[in-house]
Amino acid sequence: MRAIAFFAGVLVVTPSMAAERLVFHTANFPDATSVQLSILNNSVSQDRDYDFDVAIGLVETDASGAIRYEDTGRHRARVRCNYPAYVSVGTRKYPIEMPLSRSAHDDWKENLWITFCAAPSS
Repeated sequence: MRAIAFFAGVLVVTPSMAAERLVFHTANFPDATSVQLSILNNSVSQDRDYDFDVAIGLVETDASGAIRYEDTGRHRARVRCNYPAYVSVGTRKYPIEMPLSRSAHDDWKENLWITFCAAPSS
């Protein structure tokens, strides 16, 4: 399954409930399949090295928009907004390069960071 290959081995799976979802990243594939990553919940981190603790959900849809696969886990990530900015998954830290000057952000970690740390613009 494309969704499993997209996220395999990266995040720890824990029980979840399908609740409200804020989609922060969508990966589109040539066969019109898409994988959406969403925020299931978040909180201010108790670890002072981070700003937010986040639970991420994953849904794969086919060309018609029908759900092909819905991950039943909550994948944990942590976000640090200030320099050095990064997103952490498990023990791995992914640096967020500043400034984010590109208009299109294809990296889910950048999109997650933007969701929590970028100043809103109109």
